[in-house]
Amino acid sequence: MKRFHTLLLVLFVSWGSSVFALTVEDLDPNQEWKMKALTIEGNERVSGDALRAEMVTIPRSWYTPWRAHPQFDPVAFKTDVERLARFYRAQGYYDALVSYDLEVVQEAEPLVSVRIAITEGMPVQVTQVNLEITDQPELTPLLETLRPSLPLTTGSVFTEERYQGTENKIREFFLEQRRDRVKVERRAAVVLEQKSVQVWYTVEIGPPTVFGDTKVEGTEKADPRLVTRELTYKPGDPFSATAVTESRKKLLALDLFSSVRFLPGESPADPGIIPMQVRVDEKPVREWQAGIGFGTEDLIRGQVRWRHNNWLGGGRRLDVQVKASSLIRNIDVSFVQPHALSPANRFSLTFRPQQLDEPGYLLNATRLQPRFERDFTRTLSGFFAYRLEYDQLSNVSPSTARVLREFQRKGVLSGLSAGFVWNTTDDPLNATKGKLVSFSAEQVGGSLGGDFNFLKMQGEARRYHLLAPRLVLAVRLKLGFADPDSHSDEVPLFERFYAGGINSVRGYGRHRLGPLSTSDDPIGGRSLLEGSFELRRQFTEKIGGTLFLDFGEVSLHSFDVPVDELEYATGFGVLYTTPIGPLLLALGFPFDPPRGDNPWEVHFSIGQFF
Repeated sequence: MKRFHTLLLVLFVSWGSSVFALTVEDLDPNQEWKMKALTIEGNERVSGDALRAEMVTIPRSWYTPWRAHPQFDPVAFKTDVERLARFYRAQGYYDALVSYDLEVVQEAEPLVSVRIAITEGMPVQVTQVNLEITDQPELTPLLETLRPSLPLTTGSVFTEERYQGTENKIREFFLEQRRDRVKVERRAAVVLEQKSVQVWYTVEIGPPTVFGDTKVEGTEKADPRLVTRELTYKPGDPFSATAVTESRKKLLALDLFSSVRFLPGESPADPGIIPMQVRVDEKPVREWQAGIGFGTEDLIRGQVRWRHNNWLGGGRRLDVQVKASSLIRNIDVSFVQPHALSPANRFSLTFRPQQLDEPGYLLNATRLQPRFERDFTRTLSGFFAYRLEYDQLSNVSPSTARVLREFQRKGVLSGLSAGFVWNTTDDPLNATKGKLVSFSAEQVGGSLGGDFNFLKMQGEARRYHLLAPRLVLAVRLKLGFADPDSHSDEVPLFERFYAGGINSVRGYGRHRLGPLSTSDDPIGGRSLLEGSFELRRQFTEKIGGTLFLDFGEVSLHSFDVPVDELEYATGFGVLYTTPIGPLLLALGFPFDPPRGDNPWEVHFSIGQFF
């Protein structure tokens, strides 16, 4: 009978007909089947992309028709169906049903199209979350303060991620209370008929703990003292998970190790002492990098980079980088000395010949800049720097020269600057919460000598707020002021403020927002006001979108905030997440574009705008 069934299937296929409602058991096991298409139906609360990410059976992408159809493995597909059922259960849908049928089509080769049908049902909801401390019940009120921020709350859907995440949250909470010996047990009672669940978390806090000695493993070329000097704790300090996290960040920032792991140990003599073990995997100290890219402002760009991450030992870094695009050509040679006089300090020295081909001028400059930085706290850092450079301007239109009257076209620039950055954001590449405030001021010329004389200050504030899961509101405000001193009539053209472009007010071209000369060249200004409101929504793990409103203006006068003359632009964008930051393609529409400019601008970049 089985042979007859298989023969009948082969006859249907050979005649070019389609066979519906088949299962993997109906397929000829001796035939090599290929995957033509996969459709998922009935899923309302879980996206199709999330479900496909759980599967091994994946058809050929629609945008790669030149590729061969992948092989269809019946065993792997049956496992996929079971995996989807488990996935729904992990999302709280215990009654979800996953079924499928196959369609076999004979084209150039035997192909299988798959249709997966899902009946989700109703999710199980949490009716009660019980928190209990067994060994020190007097600390129960402290635990209760954590309840509002727990992932699992009364009324929420009972997902595996929230169930485990709540346990982790409790453990992390007491780790920050210097209790490394904390133990958390969880259990749940699910009543499927009522679609409800009660959850219990039982906590054994343990004694207060302190750091013990730290042992380093995995160093071969690097000195183990490079590891121990980056630790933000010392033996006898109260145990802190934050100290471990910060130590790991500092070690990875050296670029000497591909991975860093901190492993707490046991002390038989005293359970309150936590000996630590740091395991590192070294990476090559010398790195070569080469890349080519594209941006809507600088068009084709390329770079070549060589770096020695332990030059002369001590974690010193020597970096040589060559960049070229339609806007900028430069060579960067930089040296970084960590632990300059103190573990919290860094010293750097940069030598940079460069050429800037901006709208309105061409600048050739050679810079030498020593810079001293200090981390005051985990979130606050400051710097002090001096720059000495020779600048030469050319390709400045006569109309620009008439507007600015007399200004220095070439000479030596000598400037002293200082500033700070306060950063509480959760991710340097794609922040979802926290704040960032920065400020810098530079005095050029005067008693410092040189041919240019001016004062320049600028500050920026950013705020990120998570409105809902995967929905972020980002806001920024930027102010800048420049003022020539008594020895000069004007701020140099290459040190003035400009607005418009991919990193400014989107919708306007580069430097196209603000004063323009009669020859339509940007002339910049002495005062700048910019800001943005942006909604960011992550639709899938990789793909997101943005809606934004930008505003800004540049004033020709010093210390003149151009509030009454603001220009606006709005638009939207698409984000694609990569390991080096989001790829952003944005379309901006200026409310009042300059005469002759486009009514829209396309912007492409790597990394969030702000």
